[in-house]
Amino acid sequence: MSEPDQGVLIYVNVRRTHLEQRAEILAAHRQGYGVVLIADQPPTDLPAHVVRAVHQLDTFDDAALDAAVEAIAAEHTVAGIVTWSDPAVASVSRIAAERGLPACTVAAAQVSRNKYLMRRSLAHRPDLIPRFARVTTWEEAAAAAPAIGYPLVLKPVSGNGSKGIYTVRDEQQLRPAFEQLSAYVRPERDRVFTGHAGEIMIEQFLDGTEHSVEGWVHRGEVFIAGVTDKVTTPDYHLETGHVFPSALAADRLTSVHELTHAVVGAFGLDDCAFHLECMVGPDGSAKLVECAARGGGDFITSHLVGLATGVPFCENTVRVATGRPPVQGGRPVLYAGLAKVLAQQAGTLRSIDGLEDALRVAGVEHITIDRAPGQTVDVPPADFVSGHILSVMATGDSHGAVRDTLEAATKAISTRIIHGA
Repeated sequence: MSEPDQGVLIYVNVRRTHLEQRAEILAAHRQGYGVVLIADQPPTDLPAHVVRAVHQLDTFDDAALDAAVEAIAAEHTVAGIVTWSDPAVASVSRIAAERGLPACTVAAAQVSRNKYLMRRSLAHRPDLIPRFARVTTWEEAAAAAPAIGYPLVLKPVSGNGSKGIYTVRDEQQLRPAFEQLSAYVRPERDRVFTGHAGEIMIEQFLDGTEHSVEGWVHRGEVFIAGVTDKVTTPDYHLETGHVFPSALAADRLTSVHELTHAVVGAFGLDDCAFHLECMVGPDGSAKLVECAARGGGDFITSHLVGLATGVPFCENTVRVATGRPPVQGGRPVLYAGLAKVLAQQAGTLRSIDGLEDALRVAGVEHITIDRAPGQTVDVPPADFVSGHILSVMATGDSHGAVRDTLEAATKAISTRIIHGA
């Protein structure tokens, strides 16, 4: 006799890579749900026993999205609706509110998609945010920069995935960076900028170490799965590595946790996963970089948290999206990390060598390939995405052991890039 059907979850888009997609879809399956996927570009290799139907459409088109949800609800019992990336967060919140499903409010979702509104929501806590200004013209940028002080950071108001982040060290660098970013922050370049064309944040440069907080809010209660340590490039802040859980000292972790609770309250986040990014300064205080109303990407929540704790993050995201509290494990029994191999020049990727040697390094769990030989690669500021060639994931008994494994594995890999075709 078959088990009763608990209904389906509507997923509005899944993440970029095959491994992340499988983690998200199988999380629903292990919680007893089928999935109906709405996506701009659906993957082609979805597990048919879990994914009941696929609707391909423009997820920025509210009318098309609403029509698809209506059709799904006519055929299935809808237990929840989830998105795994930023662009559809507000749409999912709106649909959930209309159908009485768990999700953060539309107002909270809008704050989580707008770095200017994030900082405005914490205006009463200037100790938790960098000095900032929102600008759309060169005249506004030139006026704001001296008040903020050099070095400073330029970034899109609505960007994601470390796209379009510039470190500006002096007045001479400001105008070229502003003009390059203004040309980039256009929906015709990347649809993540829809509704925010040309909107740029100028912010105080924050010294210290970079981290993210992975967690959920359920019925007003904050659940923190842990804190991730991050490595980024100096000029464009591209994320090149992560280790979970953090090696921060206890007092600095306390500062990060206090920031997290303050941000969740100020944004009004509830009934959702969150991914908060912050800097911890030399004095141990934590300041907000941004906070998304969805789980973290870059394999942090699809793989690293679960590898370290034994409790898959995606399954808990499903639980929260269906009105149940997350299940938390005890202290992590392992450390898990990721390191990226990035292109060092623009051109055509001709070869990736040493993968077998890297896979033989003890502790390596996965190697994922983003750019295959024959594809073109580019580097910032011309492009912020195509230069990511591959990622290595590893586990170990200590923070240092994971770092050593990742270093050995990435050193075993070499890439050859040539100019032109």
